Amino acid sequence: MKIDIPSNVAVILNILDSAGYQAFVYGACIRDSLRGVKPICWELTTNALPPDIVQLFDDRKGFTAVPAYKDYSSISLIFQGNNYRINTFRTGEENRFSDDIEEELSFNDFTMNSIAYSEKTGLVDPFNGWEDIKHQVIKCAGDCTEKISQDPVRMLRAVRFEAQLGFKMDHSLLQAIVEQKDQLSFDSSEKVANELTQLMLTEAPSTSVRRLLELGLLEKLIPELLPTIGFDTHSSFHDKDVFDHTLAVLDHTKANLALRLSALFHDIDKPNCLTLDEKGEGHCYGHASLSAQTSRQILTRLNFDRKTLNAVCALIKEHMNNYDNVSELSIKRLIRRVGPGNLDNLFELQLADIKGSGRSGRDIDRIIHVRNKCWEMLSRREPLTAHDLDISGYDLMVLGYDAGETIGEALDYLLDKVVDNPALNEKKTLLELLKARRD
Repeated sequence: MKIDIPSNVAVILNILDSAGYQAFVYGACIRDSLRGVKPICWELTTNALPPDIVQLFDDRKGFTAVPAYKDYSSISLIFQGNNYRINTFRTGEENRFSDDIEEELSFNDFTMNSIAYSEKTGLVDPFNGWEDIKHQVIKCAGDCTEKISQDPVRMLRAVRFEAQLGFKMDHSLLQAIVEQKDQLSFDSSEKVANELTQLMLTEAPSTSVRRLLELGLLEKLIPELLPTIGFDTHSSFHDKDVFDHTLAVLDHTKANLALRLSALFHDIDKPNCLTLDEKGEGHCYGHASLSAQTSRQILTRLNFDRKTLNAVCALIKEHMNNYDNVSELSIKRLIRRVGPGNLDNLFELQLADIKGSGRSGRDIDRIIHVRNKCWEMLSRREPLTAHDLDISGYDLMVLGYDAGETIGEALDYLLDKVVDNPALNEKKTLLELLKARRD
């Protein structure tokens, strides 16, 4: 079996080999190569110690070696504009290194990711991962209970690989997940956010959400979604319960993280808002704002970045906007609330919300009309955000404003004035407005 290794990677392997070290490419790049898929990135592993790797490459022309910030066993190697991660073989003891490639591979999660390769040695496959790739089976590289105990996020990775690769978990892995899920927490982990991100960006994200529910992982990951399952809004505009409607909306969105997360959470607080009128018709007044608040709590708990969090909450809060007023000023304020870069996602979410309900009474033409109005407004390049003001936070600091919230409040005040009247967007005029406000 021969793996087609890129020339840059081959150069690095040859340098390590010529210096007397073992060197392999391993992990996902080998898995993808064996599947006939071009790898996104190439990871390397060697028995050379991190200081030796730095010394070997750092003074070599064209190379820069940088120790990893959080991982003592890794070096980031920059070569011809590309970044390659080189990992030193590890042992079972903390902060200890090995001279055995098979010991290093035993640290990986699944057999399909526990394969290494070099042109000198060929495939190193101690867990028969190549056979599992052929049969499209996800198996742990070692004892499943131990592997999951070491890193609970591996349960999410298994679900993600099912969705991305079309593989299926074997019985021992499924059993280990069911047995251990109640003892594990997914809170406050960067890896959880990464796995959920990749799940959301799969071709049919609803399949992954249903799989999480089936395995009992959804209640550990996002318990706030469970009340939507089977929840009837008693509305003539909906032909599904809230959970099924949510998944239908999710699958009607394009693969954009903020958009997919907003689709997943857009109706999450409907069970807390339901009222029935005298005709028995259900209404969930205020659910958009409450769902935005709940989403902020969930995404904060799951350690998503602030930019994503703010974008998702803005989309959810606005998704029920019927655009009864489409004046120029209302369009400007809509753009300001949602953000120019997030605007297309809002209309995508609203259109998906309509498609996700067989009896929606919302007007698609009105949404498209407002979308076109927004594009027209943006093309005029009028000031719509604080960055467009002819004054900066630094200017306000010079005037004695405190950094942070005080400056933000002042800029918001000025932006309100400028959105209403763009002619005010001159530094001198803005300073006069601030002076008058202070007085």
